[in-house]
Amino acid sequence: MRAETTSTTPNAGLPDMQLSVRQVFGIDSDIEVPAYSKANEHVPDLDPDYLFNREVTLAILAGFKYNRRVMVQGYHGTGKSTHIEQVAARLNWPCIRVNLDSHVSRIDLVGKDAIVLKDGKQVTEFREGILPYALQTNTALVFDEYDAGRPDVMFVIQRVLEVSGKLTLLDQSKVIRPHQAF
Repeated sequence: MRAETTSTTPNAGLPDMQLSVRQVFGIDSDIEVPAYSKANEHVPDLDPDYLFNREVTLAILAGFKYNRRVMVQGYHGTGKSTHIEQVAARLNWPCIRVNLDSHVSRIDLVGKDAIVLKDGKQVTEFREGILPYALQTNTALVFDEYDAGRPDVMFVIQRVLEVSGKLTLLDQSKVIRPHQAF
């Protein structure tokens, strides 16, 4: 039997306000987007001088507004990830950037067993990776340098990019459903 986990409080971690795209991003649009009134430690630092590209910004905002996965593509070093981070900074939306270089493994994303001390005894305990954490919270997860990801890592990511985006942790007999604001 597999346990399915979701947030226990219906509105836990959901945006608590709406922002005008025109006022916040300087883009001629009547769209309002969900946002948070308070930032946490995972909200990127705001660059007040950042200039937003209208089309890319609207695509990213659609992802936040409608809970959709968004792919931004372009040449290396052109600011794709920074663009997402600056949108998240203005929405006070937690955002974690994962650079998919050759050193990132499936274990880094999913998690691993670790030996910990509990009540003075060594025990083995599963420690979740960044992917289960982000899926269960209101976190925007940015996979940077997507084309450099290892095949075993990309298979894990592929599943969470699908519409329902559930992640199965076989070792834990656990299925994680994405948070409403993931």
